[in-house]
Parts: sequence; C-alpha cells; structure tokens
Amino acid sequence: MSFRVGDTIEGYRIEAVLGEGGMGQVFRVRNLISDRREAMKIVLPPREGAQNIPERFLREIRVLASLDHPHIVRLHTALRAGDQIAMIMELVDGASLAEKLRTTGVAVSDGIRYIGQVLDALAYAHSRGVVHRDVKPANILVTDAGEARLTDFGIAHDSSDRALTASGAAVGSLHYMSPEQVRAEAVDGRSDIYSAGATLYEVVTGKSAISGDNNWALMNGHLHETPVPPVEVNPALPRAVSDAILRALAKKPADRFQTASEFQASLTGVRPPSGSSITIHSRAAGTSTLDADVLRSAKKNLATFIGPIAGVMVDRAARTARTPRDLYRALAEQIPDARERETFLKSAPLKSTPRP
Repeated sequence: MSFRVGDTIEGYRIEAVLGEGGMGQVFRVRNLISDRREAMKIVLPPREGAQNIPERFLREIRVLASLDHPHIVRLHTALRAGDQIAMIMELVDGASLAEKLRTTGVAVSDGIRYIGQVLDALAYAHSRGVVHRDVKPANILVTDAGEARLTDFGIAHDSSDRALTASGAAVGSLHYMSPEQVRAEAVDGRSDIYSAGATLYEVVTGKSAISGDNNWALMNGHLHETPVPPVEVNPALPRAVSDAILRALAKKPADRFQTASEFQASLTGVRPPSGSSITIHSRAAGTSTLDADVLRSAKKNLATFIGPIAGVMVDRAARTARTPRDLYRALAEQIPDARERETFLKSAPLKSTPRP
C-alpha cells in the first residue's frame, strides 16, 4: 500500500512528505477531528533480506510509548493503515542538528545547550532501562524555539526485552559508535554517553572525533585511536568542555562519565565566547557528481540490507563514484550475503548520468 499527499488514513490527511529511509516514510499529517498537525511514520513492507524491519518498528513504538520527556519526541498513538503500521508523533517545527551543522552552522554555546538537553533525555531513558544506541546529529531535532528533541528509537535497547539483547551484530552509526558497539558487545547507558561525546565533538569543532577512509579504519579508530583534543581544533573552546568530551570518548566504559547526568553537569555553567560558530558540511556535500535522487534511492535500498549505517556508506562511496553503477558496485561490497548483493545490484538505476 502506497501513500501520497492528499490521502486520508484513519482520520489523518497527508499534507507533505517529511522524509524517507530504508525502513519507511515520514509525513506531515493533519488530524481531521482535532485539526492538529502531527508527524506520521509508516514502515514499508519488508523486502528480501530485511524481515526484521517491522519488528524494529514495533520495538520503537513500544519504547516511545514508555517514555515521556520534554526533550524526547513524543508518541501520540499507533494505528494500522491497511497492512501497515503507522506511528503518530509530535511534529517538530525545525531541523535536525545535522542539517543545521551543514547549512547555517551552530553557535558553540547553543550546541553545548542542545547536547545538555539530549543528555537530560538520555538520563531519563536510562533510568527506565532504555539505551538509545544511535545518538547522532541526524537524530537530534532542534525546534524553531531552540529546544532539542531526541528521536529515532528504532534500534533502542530495552533491558526488559530479552529479544533485543542477542542480535550478535554491531548496530548504530559508524562515526558515533562506541567501542563496545563496534565489537557487537552488550551495551548500557555509557555507550550513549560515548555517542553524545562524539556528537558534541563535531558540534564544537566541525570535525568528526574519529575519521578514516573506510569502514575498517573508522571501527579501528573507535577501538584504538585517541581523538585530537577539541581545544586544539577550536582554541576558543573552554578547556573544561574539551576535557569533558575526551572523558566521554574514553575507550573503556569505566573511564567515561558513568551517567548522562554526570556528563550534563560537567557542561553546566560553561560560558564559551559569545557568537562562536562553526559550520560543518556533510562529508559528501559538494563532492559527489551524482544526482541527489540517486543517492537518496541508494541509501533507501542499501538500508534494507545493512540498516541505518547505509547513509554513511553511501555518502562515503559517492565521493569517488562517477556513475550510479559505480556507486552500487562499491556499496554491494558492504553486503556479506551473495544473494542479497545481487538483489541490491539489480535495484541500481538503469540509466543516469553524473552531474557536470
């Protein structure tokens, strides 16, 4: 079942498409009774090799239903739309932190405040046994009023659900993934603290805490490399903030802040220079010769086989790929199963030309 702008679904009229991904689509909708605008997230039917997507979506619904915090995007309700499940959520007027970093830039003082609010949300979630496992700028929404909202609990771990503890595979987004996630080990709230530290590092320096030319280099970096102190990248940064970030990024969980509240407290009262602003551009911005629709489609197709990390993989491969076929061949190497690789390659556009 497909959904289009103008369709009415169980009392909600679709007004606009807000986003698409490997798991589903997000729409802006209007409740025909209350007249309230909300966000509707719909999971797509599972494709071959991606049967766990509906399970992950149901998990996200149940996790969000258990949480109520001002800095977590609220779940209003869930319903069935034909043979699919829809999640009705708070509509956040604003942009993701990732988008703000790519475009307008973020004042250092504002960025520290946003991460402080996210840490407050994480402290609340952790107290209820929920580990987010995918804290990153793209999953932090910033309202027009300047308030942060943590979103996308699709791979969150609920300690009360045994089924979520035995995946046996690394989950998360590679640039922000804790060492224990890289090793596919069991995680607790200190893993989210590492990811929040990696996010804050990017906010105050405009650079990734760990970088590398390929997946192995990134994973090895999280396991073994010590990031350059943020204050050496941005000398205007208060040393207290730099030290706090490095502690959050400690390789061993025991060497990090032990709670999100402790990390948040280390940032309280810090006064960076007013007006200090860093603009970060996405790793593929201005470098790919491929059409944006091709990249968007590739992320959606690849995500069905390897999950949320697909976006990072596509952006990286797009730096050197000249044609969609080149891109898909490079991305296929990230899929271990031969049959799934073949299915993915068949989804490549038949005809497309690079941008001049």
